Amino acid sequence: MSRSLPRSRWCKTNIFVIVSVLSILVFQALCILKEFSLSNNKDEVGDIRGGLSSYDSTVAADLNVMKQKNQDNRTQGAGKPSPLHKIMVAPFSAYKVDEAGDTKHRSCKKTIIVHGKEGGTMKWSDQPFDELVMSDIPSDSELNDDMLCLQVGSYVAALVSGTHTNSSVKDEAAASVVIIGSDETDDIVHQLKRDMFEGGSVSVGIEVKIVERKSIAIQGWYQTSTHAVRLARSTDQNSGNFIWKFGATRLINPYTTKFLNPSDARKESVNVDALVMASANALHLPDLDSESFRVMKDHVNGLSSLVKEIDRPTIMLGIGIQAKFSDIKDTKHIALHEHQAHLMNEIAKRNTLEKSVSVRGEFTETACINAGVHNCLSMGCPSLSISRERNLGQLLGSKWSAVESKLAHDNSTLKIGIGLPALHDDNMKYAKVVDLLLAICENHDCHFIVQAPYDKNLLLKHAGDKVDVNNVHHFKGGVETWFQFMHQLDFVVSTRIHGGMAGIVNGIPTIIIPTDLRILELINAMKLPYLSFEDVMAKNFESLQAIMGATKKDFEQNRLNRLKEYKRLLESVGLEMDPLLLDIIN
Repeated sequence: MSRSLPRSRWCKTNIFVIVSVLSILVFQALCILKEFSLSNNKDEVGDIRGGLSSYDSTVAADLNVMKQKNQDNRTQGAGKPSPLHKIMVAPFSAYKVDEAGDTKHRSCKKTIIVHGKEGGTMKWSDQPFDELVMSDIPSDSELNDDMLCLQVGSYVAALVSGTHTNSSVKDEAAASVVIIGSDETDDIVHQLKRDMFEGGSVSVGIEVKIVERKSIAIQGWYQTSTHAVRLARSTDQNSGNFIWKFGATRLINPYTTKFLNPSDARKESVNVDALVMASANALHLPDLDSESFRVMKDHVNGLSSLVKEIDRPTIMLGIGIQAKFSDIKDTKHIALHEHQAHLMNEIAKRNTLEKSVSVRGEFTETACINAGVHNCLSMGCPSLSISRERNLGQLLGSKWSAVESKLAHDNSTLKIGIGLPALHDDNMKYAKVVDLLLAICENHDCHFIVQAPYDKNLLLKHAGDKVDVNNVHHFKGGVETWFQFMHQLDFVVSTRIHGGMAGIVNGIPTIIIPTDLRILELINAMKLPYLSFEDVMAKNFESLQAIMGATKKDFEQNRLNRLKEYKRLLESVGLEMDPLLLDIIN
C-alpha cells in the first residue's frame, strides 16, 4: 500500500507546482506579446512573419556585434538575413556613373516583379518593406552578382538585410547592410503575398513574376562608358551610330539582363539565352559594283553567320535600306538582295513571332515583302524609346508653341542646334541646304553639330566667317555629353536623323529635313516633325518661323504604339522591357 504524504507537506508541494506552472505561463505570455509587437512594427529589428528569420531573444542586440556579423557575411559571400536583421529595400541605378564619368552595369540574379491583376495599378508605396536611403548599395562584387531585387511599377530595388530602425539612413549605414541572395526568393514572395494581399495593404489582387537574369549577346551594343570605350568610339566615322545603339540597348531591362559582346558569346563556356541584333542602314540596294555595296554585303553575311552560330531566339532592331532619292525611282517594286533576304530568314527560324525584325520604315518593309520575306515590320529607329518622359509629345508641343510665341511677339534670340547634312558628294544640294540653315542663324545663337569627320571643314569652307568655330561641336565620346549639351537648346533643325533624334528624345522641339530615302522612311515611321526636301530645294525659307509654319507633325500616339511593339519583340526572346518604358505604356 502507498503511504499518504502529511497534509502540510502535500500543501507545500502543490503550491510550489502551481506557482511554477503560473510562472512559466506568464513568461510564455510575455514572449508571445513581444513577438506580436515585433510582427506588427516594421521599425523593429527582425521580421518573423515571412519565415526569413526566427527571432532569438538570447542574442544581444549590440550594433557593433551586428556590424561584425555583417562584415563576416560579406566576407563569406552570405546572402541570408541575420536573426536580428530586418528586411528592407534599397533602390539603386543599374548604371552607376563614377566621378571619372565611367559607367558600371549591375544586374540582379533574380527579380521579383509585382503588378496588379486585371490592369490594377500598383505603386511603389504598396510594397511592404521599409526603404533604405543611401547613395548606393554595397559594392561587394560576389554579393552583387547574386542580388535578389524587387520591381514594382518603374521602381527597382535590391533586397537587403540590416539593423536600422530608421528608414532614412546616412551613407555610413551601408556598412551594416547585407545584400540578400537569390536563394531567399521563396521566403520574400511568401511575405509579399501575405503583407500586400492577404494583409489588405492593397485594394487589388497582385500577380508576382520571378524573372531570372538572362545573358544576351547583343550586336550593336552601346557599351557602358569607360575611358577605353570612349577612345574606341572616337574613331567612329558617324557619331549618329551612338544614338541608335543607345536606344536599342536601353530598351532592355538592365536589372534582369547581362549583356555580352558577340565575340564573348561565341565561346563554348558562355551560356547565352538570346541574341539581340541592332543595326541601321545595312541593306544597300543600288550600286552593286561599288565598294560600299561589297563592304555591306560582307557585313550582312557576317550577321547571318552570327545568327547561325549563336543559334538562340533572335530579334533584329532598326535595320533599313541605304539609298538616295535618285537611286530608286519606284519604291513599290524594290526588293532585298538574296544575301539580305537570307539574313531575315535565318532570324525567322529562331523566333515564333510572325514579325521578328523591326525595320526602319515602309520602303524597307516593302523590299522585304517583294523578296518573299514576311517577318519585317516598319517601326522606325530604336532611338524613339530613349526618352522616359511619359507625355513626350505633349512636352514637345508646349515647347514648340512657346517658341512660336516668342518669335511672333518679341523676336527673341534663341539658342538653336543645327544638324549638318550628309551631302558632301553633291555640292549644289549641300549649298542650298546649308544656306537655309545659315539664314535661320542670322537672328539666333546657332550651334553646329558635327557627326562625320568631313562636316566641320565643309561647313567652314562654305560659310566662311558666318560661323564661329567655337560653336561647332563634335561629340566623339558618346551620347552622354551630347545629350547634356542638347538640354541647353531652345530648338533643333537637323538634316540628319540621329541629330534630330538627339533633340526630340531630350524634349527639345525639332524639325528634321530628310535628304535621302532612309531618313524619309524613318520620319514617316515615327511621325516626326519634318520639312520636305522638295520644299527646301524649291522654296526660299528665310527664317525659323517660316519653316515651322511649313512643318508636318503627328507624334505621341504613334510613339506609344511603337513602344508596345518593342515590348512584344523583347518578350518573344524572353526579355523584359526597361521598367520606365513599361510605365509609359501602362
